Amino acid sequence: MNKNWCLGLFALLCGGVAAHPHLAQSLPAADSKTAEVRDLRLVFSEAVEARLSAVHLETGEERTVTEPEAQADAADPKALVVHLFERLPPGIYTVRWSVVGADGHKASGSYSFLASR
Repeated sequence: MNKNWCLGLFALLCGGVAAHPHLAQSLPAADSKTAEVRDLRLVFSEAVEARLSAVHLETGEERTVTEPEAQADAADPKALVVHLFERLPPGIYTVRWSVVGADGHKASGSYSFLASR
């Protein structure tokens, strides 16, 4: 078998493998108990397109909490931030997110946390 042909096939196969953005860090953290929740901050494994991404907050009863849209963090292209209108009352909340990476790949997920006094 031709060595160049093998190298070309290897490059083609490896070039088709691409990562999707995944949630690397969140504040409040998943499964945490925290007081004074005023912001949501989600940091992904790669840069995300804020205008094509969304973060939604739900109560334990699966009711959507109306909050402003997620914004890109000017200091970190991997981060989205939601500045809440007011401090969250105590309860269990679920954060649902969907993002589009800078490379066009889509990903979504969710996590929960407990807001306490």
